[in-house]
Amino acid sequence: MKHNNSKLNSNEIVSCFIEKEQGYFDIEDVYKTHPNASKGAIRELLSDMSRRGILSRIKEGLYLIIPLGDDSNTYTPNWHLLAKHLVKNADFYIGYYSALQIHELITQPSLKQQIVVSKQQKKSILHLKNLKVQFIYHNQAHFFGSKKIWINKYDKVLCSDLEKTFIDCLFKPDYAGGIVEIARAIYISRGKMDFGRLLNYAIKFKSQAVYKRLGYLLEVLNIKSDIIESLFTLRSNSYVVLDTELPKQGKRSSRWKVQKNIDEETIKSALET
Repeated sequence: MKHNNSKLNSNEIVSCFIEKEQGYFDIEDVYKTHPNASKGAIRELLSDMSRRGILSRIKEGLYLIIPLGDDSNTYTPNWHLLAKHLVKNADFYIGYYSALQIHELITQPSLKQQIVVSKQQKKSILHLKNLKVQFIYHNQAHFFGSKKIWINKYDKVLCSDLEKTFIDCLFKPDYAGGIVEIARAIYISRGKMDFGRLLNYAIKFKSQAVYKRLGYLLEVLNIKSDIIESLFTLRSNSYVVLDTELPKQGKRSSRWKVQKNIDEETIKSALET
């Protein structure tokens, strides 16, 4: 909806985006809704609204509406909603550790937002207030398996589905809190996981590291599934390290061609926490 009056009003701007159920907005959005106002006047008003605590400036041109009664210095928004405002000229989905959080598979809150993108972004890391945003590039062959997921009663975000989350995390364990965190999440999800889809995703992803880490973990976690033998037939004879966060050392699994730089008991003990 466009507001044709040249006079600007802070309440009107806030109401405009609240009506759209939009907690974040870009200055370009205000230019469009107030075409008769000068860009200079809009920038000045938004700066004033930020000083008064009505808005919080996330980065240049991007603003968060602070709920009435909250302090802009201490208010913590749902950062998952920010993703679509940060990605420029690319498809995206929330992935890796952030996706594990959305799927309610981790207990530790994270001040990092991980966004998988189909094109390289100008900066791979952004620091926004107390949040670190990481853009993770996936080529076309690896960019699939996302859907909109509810994160509260009112909002959905584009996130990797459960099975694709595990494929991505097994591809780069260091982006997902390490292999112990991933193993625990797989074990928790064993009753609701679509193992057929998991195998299909693994085959589509075409990563030896994924075949080997997934097959190894399913056996260590004593998760019975027909896909184990399929994964076994797909694996090559070269070795991959189990946890990319840790040094390349430890015994080798000749069955799965995995260098076990973290022992099985450590992985199993995490299931009890």
